[in-house]
Formats: sequence, C-alpha cells, structure tokens
Amino acid sequence: MTNNSKFFLFFLFFSLIMLNNSKSNEPFIFDVTEIEILNEGNQINGYKGGTAISGDGSKIIAENFFYNKLTNILEATGNVKYIDDLKDTIITSDKATYLKNDEKIFTSGNSKVFDKNNSMTATNLEYDKIQNIFEATGNVKYIDDLKDTIITSDKATYLKNDEKIFTNGITKSLVEKKYIFDSEDVYYKRNKSELSSNKKTSVKDDDGNIYKIDNFLYEVESKTLKGKNAKIYIKSEEDKSEDLDESKIDQYFFSEGFFNLDKKSFIAKKTEVKIHKSVFGDTNQDPRIYGATSNSDREKTIINNGVFTSCKLNDSCPPWSISAKKIIHDKIKENLIYENAILKVYDIPIFYFPKFFHPDPSVERRSGFLRPQLNGSTSLQSSLFVPYFKTLGHDADLTFKPTFFEDEKFILQNEFRKEYENSSLITDFSYLRGYYSITDKKKKNINHLFLNYSKNLNLPTYLESAFDVQIQKVTNDNYLKVFQYHLPKTPVMPTNKDTMISNFNIYLDKEYSSLSAGTQIYENLSGLNSDRYQYVLPYYNFSKNLTSETSVLSELVDGNINFSSSGTNNLSNTNNLRTSISNDLHYSSLDYISNFGTRSNYNLYFKNNNNVGKKDDLYTSRPQIDGGNIIRLDTSLPLTKKKLTNIETLTPKISFRTNPANNTENYSSTRSIIDAHNAFDINRLGLTNTYEAGNSLTLGIDYKFDKIETSFEDGEEIKDRYLEFKLATVMRDKFEDDIPISSTINRKSSNIFGSLSNNLYENINFNYNFSLDNDLKTINSHIINTEISINNFLTTFNYIEERSLIGSTHIVSNNTEYKINDQNYISFSTSRNQAINLTEYYNLSYEYKNDCLTAALRFNKTFYNDGGLVPSENLFFTITLIPLTTHEKEIYKRSDGWFIKND
Repeated sequence: MTNNSKFFLFFLFFSLIMLNNSKSNEPFIFDVTEIEILNEGNQINGYKGGTAISGDGSKIIAENFFYNKLTNILEATGNVKYIDDLKDTIITSDKATYLKNDEKIFTSGNSKVFDKNNSMTATNLEYDKIQNIFEATGNVKYIDDLKDTIITSDKATYLKNDEKIFTNGITKSLVEKKYIFDSEDVYYKRNKSELSSNKKTSVKDDDGNIYKIDNFLYEVESKTLKGKNAKIYIKSEEDKSEDLDESKIDQYFFSEGFFNLDKKSFIAKKTEVKIHKSVFGDTNQDPRIYGATSNSDREKTIINNGVFTSCKLNDSCPPWSISAKKIIHDKIKENLIYENAILKVYDIPIFYFPKFFHPDPSVERRSGFLRPQLNGSTSLQSSLFVPYFKTLGHDADLTFKPTFFEDEKFILQNEFRKEYENSSLITDFSYLRGYYSITDKKKKNINHLFLNYSKNLNLPTYLESAFDVQIQKVTNDNYLKVFQYHLPKTPVMPTNKDTMISNFNIYLDKEYSSLSAGTQIYENLSGLNSDRYQYVLPYYNFSKNLTSETSVLSELVDGNINFSSSGTNNLSNTNNLRTSISNDLHYSSLDYISNFGTRSNYNLYFKNNNNVGKKDDLYTSRPQIDGGNIIRLDTSLPLTKKKLTNIETLTPKISFRTNPANNTENYSSTRSIIDAHNAFDINRLGLTNTYEAGNSLTLGIDYKFDKIETSFEDGEEIKDRYLEFKLATVMRDKFEDDIPISSTINRKSSNIFGSLSNNLYENINFNYNFSLDNDLKTINSHIINTEISINNFLTTFNYIEERSLIGSTHIVSNNTEYKINDQNYISFSTSRNQAINLTEYYNLSYEYKNDCLTAALRFNKTFYNDGGLVPSENLFFTITLIPLTTHEKEIYKRSDGWFIKND
C-alpha cells in the first residue's frame, strides 16, 4: 500500500511537470473567431479577427494569422497591431511577419511604431526585439512630441534603448515648427536633444533666413547651431518674398561658428559679410565687410579687425576701404561705429580716425550729422559744409546746413520739409554773416527765403483741384551768383539767379474746361530799386471746349469751337498800372481733302479786349473795349514716295490770314523772332492780347527723307534716321507799322526762314536754322548745332549769330568729351562772345570713375565781371568715396606756380 501511494504521487508530480513544460514551450496561444489546423498540426491559421499571445507576454492583434510550427514564423495580416508592454512598444501595419526564433518582426504597408512621446511611420519596418532596434524604410517620418521635432527620410534606424536615430540619404527635419533642416545622414540623440550631420546642410529659420553649413550640431533645448564653413543668407526688412533675391539679402560667411536661432545671436571665426547690393541704391556695387572674428546679439554685431568697402568685386585691391580694430553695428541706435579706423585708397593709408560712426544703410531718415563737404573759390576762399539732419515726426524734418569760411563769415542755412495728407511744404532760409561786398566796399549780413507749398483740394466735381504758393526772396542781388558753389542745392532754390518770383496759384480742371488764377510778383535783381518789381494782382485763365461730346453744338457744327478768357492786373515800374481782360473764340473746321489730294481747312478767331491803364504808354485811364478777328485758310499738298529703304515726303503749304479790323496796338519795338518752325503758327509773334495786323500770305515747303532701319530695340523697329528741310516766308499787301520789326514779317516781303536737320548718320547730327534777307544776299541769322561722336569721342558746337533788325548776338560755344576707357574721362567746354570779343569761360576736367570712387581734377577760368563776381582762375581736386563722402581741395595759382590750399 505504501509503495502504490508513492508511485501515484510520483506520477502526479511528473504529469504536472510535463503539463507545465508543454505549456511553456508553446510559442503562441491563439484566441481567434475561426481556426484551421493543417499538416498534422504544424500549420495553424486563424481568421475573422483575433489575438496571438507570445510566450513573453507580447501580443499581436490582426484579422488573419498564419503560423508555421516547423519554422516558428507567424504572419499576420489586416489591421495588424503588435503590443509589448514590457518594452513600452506598439507597432501597427497592414502586414507583419514575426520570426519567433530570431525575435524579429518585419512589417509592410502603413507601418508605425510609437510609445507615449514619440512615433515613427514608414512603408516597412524591421524590429529586433532582442536589441530593441527598429529599421524603417520608405517615407520614414519620426515624430518626437516631447521635443516638438519631426524627421523625414527614406531610411532610418531607431535605437530605442539609447534613444538615438540615424537616417540614410536625404533628410528633412522640422524643429518646433520654426526651423527646417535639409541634410543627409542625420543623427538624432533624443536623450540629449541633439541633431547633427557631417554632410552639407541647409537650415531655414522662422524669418526666412537660410544657413548653409558643411556639417552641423544643433542643440534643441538651447536652440544653438554649431557648424563649419557656414554661409548665412539674411533677408532685408523690405524683402517680403518667399524666394531669396540676392540683390536684397545679406550674406554672411564664417569658417566656424555658434548660432542661436532663437536669440538671433552668434559667435564666429573668420567673418565675411556681403551686404545686399541695392543697399546704397547702386546694384553695381558689392558692399562687404571682412573680419577675423565676430559676435552678434539682438542689440549689437561686433566684427574684430574688420575691413569695409562698397566697391565692386575685382581681382585686385578695392579703390577704397576702411580697416578698423572694431566695426560695431548698434542695431538699437542703428549706427555703424568704427574704432581705430584707417581709410585707404588703393591700399594706401589716407586718414586715421580714432573713432567715428554713421547711420547704418537701412536708416532712411534719422537725426544726426550728414556727410561734410569742402568747397573753394578764388573770391571767397575755402569753406566747410557740416549739415545736420533732424527728424520732427514721421511727416516732417529739418536739415541745418552751416557753412564756415576761412575768414569770419559763415552761412546758417535751414531746409524744412513737411508732408500732410493732401499737401506738402518745403522751405529754404538762411542767414549769412560778414560778407564783404566789392561794390559797396563794406561788410553786410544777408539772407534768403525760398518756400513752396502745394495742396490738393480734392473737390468732388473736378478732375484736378489744387493750389500752390511760392516765395523767393534774397537781400543781395548777386547773392546766388557769388555763393552758388557754397550754397547746397535744394528743390526750392531758383534756377534763374536774376529774377525772383513769388506767387499764389489755384487750378480747377474738368473734362472739357479748365481754370487757373492767382497773383504773381516778379523782382528783377538787375533793375533799379524804383522799378525792379512787377505785380500781377490778380490773373486768370479760363478755357472751355464748346463742341464737346456733352454739348448740343457738337451735333450742329462740323468742327471744333473753343472759348478762352484771360485777364491780368499788372503793376510795374512803381506806378505803371495796366488792366486787361481778353476773351477769345476759336472755330476750327474739319479737314477737306480734294480729289487732287490737297488738304484744306479754315479757322475763325474772335477776340474781345478790355483794357485800362494808368501812366501807361498804350492804355488810358478810360476803359478801352476793342474787338478783333482773324480768318485763316490753310492748304497743303502732301506728296509721299515710298521705297523699301526710305520714305520721302514733300509738302508745299500755303496759309492766308486776314485781320479785318486791323486795330492792334503798336508792338514794333517788341522782340519777336520768326523761324521756319513757327512761321505757320497763329500766334507766331508771341502776343497775348492782340492779333497780327493786316493781311498776309505765308508760303512754305517741307521736305523729309526717312531712312527705314530694320534693327530692333526692345522689340520695336527703330526709325530715327532722317533728313528734314523747311522753308517759309511771309508776304503781305502793305507795310505794317505795329508788327515787331525784329520779326521782319512787318514788311511786304519778309525774310526767308529755313532750317536743315540731318540725322541720317550715326556719328553726326547737324541742325541749321537761318533767316535770309529778302534781297537774297544777306543772312541775318545763323543758328548752328552740331554733334559729332566717334567711338568714345563726343563734341558739340553751337553757333549763334544775329544781325541787322533781328539782334546783335554772336556766340560760339563748344563742349568736348572723350572717354579714354570705362574709368577715365576728359572734358572741355568754352564759350566766346564774338560781339564784344570776349571769351566768357574755360572749363577743363579730368575724371576717374568706377562704381565706388570718383576722382576729378577741374580747372575753371572766368573772364567776366558781374557785381560781386570777379574774373577768377580755379583748380579743384575732388575725390568722392561712394557712398561715404566727397572731399575737395582747391589748388590756387601764384607767380611761382600752382599750390594746394591748406585746410
């Protein structure tokens, strides 16, 4: 009994051991809807969904299972999901193959592995459970939610135990949705938050700037990028485009550096900065800075042992450069600061500056000193111009422009500008102390005031409605002439230095009518104090088309009818007052073309004059009302001959005009010049309040030879080679005493007026205007303009000669320029008044010019006297460093030679 009991207990224990061993050796336990066992139990298939649980506790959920006991390989298909709680790993895919003996899983189609904080998707995955390594291929995308980092490539390896990822081939990374890395073979250390690669990489930050680096290491937590041979492309503030335009980006080159993408700071070695080409307004320049080391933050950029130039890149040294121990860009104050700086011209030291600064190129307007300038002349000695610019809000500013001379005198000039919503104001006013007048032989304080104000009225029923005000005033007649080289030019400075004009004007324009009105004051600076002013208080001009599309007359009249009216109240010579109102009505018929080819039309002009005067030679104090009219008949016969290479046009013209009333004032002493170009104009005499007296017949002929060229420019055919000849003369029935004598059309037979223009040749242009006396022997007027250009040589001659009744002018002038090469130029100009046998001036200059430096030597000699102006002889040397400054030295003449004037 005892032996039987022992045998039973042994058998029970052995059975339990065998049962447990059989369970532990079973690779998978299947829980499926349908199961199929084949090949004597060696093939187990499961269908319609279920779970396969591995012996290590991991499980696979899928639609179908195919397990081979002999190979110990399990295949799962349809919404496969692998879960391993021990390794905190979940894998999903369309299909998976589990090699149980090797503990490897292969997936294909929409594969994804993820845990709590990161995931990786791919087309295919290989998972080594023993080493806990994932190999992913095909559209790989790794997402680190905790570090906000996304890495995409075609192939990647994920070492889960070490939290490291390697990619193979082209890789793109997105960090914090701000920074884009385009690289190859990227290494990501998740536990250290480091992204790196030894291959060339491009990084784009959230401002659109691009960093191109040979290799890099990026620390995600500190947002610091480290790399070698870094090229950084920084977009300028005005560039809002997506693409990089090299003319609008700044390029930084560093041999090695640390760059904080968040703080926009860096520390780097061997620095080169190429500033965008358009920063100084000239895309031919290449502004750049070189330095040994550099560092930058949001407030400052510092370049150590730096060199700056704006000159175009070339194989030799730049025309100018500034080297400094430190070049500091103060981004807050927008200043460029140089410490221990040396200015070099072609590598030759010129100036030393312990420290100086100027606004950086991005500053459009800001308070501060502007570029100084040196000027000089024989009569005034040298002067120093030191302008200061002051902003007065977003819509106003002031430029203070003091000019100091070698003696005690100085000029304090101010230019004030203000822009309103619909108007603008600009003023220029100055005070000059200590000017010694040659005419008065004593010192004076003088000044000027120039002002322009304009306003758009924006009246709703007008196409244009505006008014403007202009003031011009000087306290010395020769002020603008004497100081023309020392007064900085402003937009309101008068172009005519002999006449000052002040006025108020208003303009109202509609589609078929216009009105202008105002007041004007003219001051003749060369006149006597008693009669130097002329006042127009007020004036108006009105015009209207009476046959416009909206007018009833347009349907009743074949032609055009225009009405105009003008009036002035003119006070001159102290007490000479003349008031005039003139009304004009003009009818112009349509052209009539006959079967013979003649083109004819007629014009009717009616004028009503209302005049009154006080102490005036023409008008009395009693109102005078006059009327007048002119009838003009025009006929021409255009004849055209066309060939393949040219077009010839010959146009005989005849114009008959008659003034039936013939009640014009006496304008015989008025200067009026007729030529072949204005002989057929209705107001060829330039008279505003009367018509030409008497009856006249104007005869003329125009000939033009047009050369047809087949060359093209901008897609358009060029036709600018021509020869043109005009002749005109005026005949009348009797001599007219009231017509200006200088016109010669007051006689029964006027001069013959002609012009010849030759533009047939590329190298020579010739224009000749003449007035031939009716005796056909005497030429009373010559005007010749000739331009000759041969390669780099260009010269122009101007000749004016007037005799007899026309005038007494006789002037010859020449301007010659020669371009030695792309950088060297020489020019010469002179003018001689033959009437008084006096050469007025000589100007000779030599100029060396490239994209960033201009050096010029100018010689000027004048021979005339004019008030404070005296004959002078000057030689100037000017050097301009673009865009920094202009420096000018006066070189004066003594009996023993030429000498440079010391500053």
